[in-house]
Amino acid sequence: MEQPMEGWLRWEGRVLPVIPVKIANFSAGGVAVWVDPRLDLCPGGHGVLITQAHGRGCGYRPVKGCWQVKGANRSLVGLAFER
Repeated sequence: MEQPMEGWLRWEGRVLPVIPVKIANFSAGGVAVWVDPRLDLCPGGHGVLITQAHGRGCGYRPVKGCWQVKGANRSLVGLAFER
């Protein structure tokens, strides 16, 4: 059983402080997230992925945009973890 995980993305150059995301997939090197299809999160851009760590506050991971596939109702964005 899969349960979607929600988070937020603080992206460079955005007027709004955070973008709500639904996390589609986590891996050792990065994450794929669903976002509003009207957003352009260009490859090479940088941000911070914010997730809730159950009972331990929030987790913050610096990320870099790798790709974006736009759909009619949502877009899938690939983000690599930065070190």
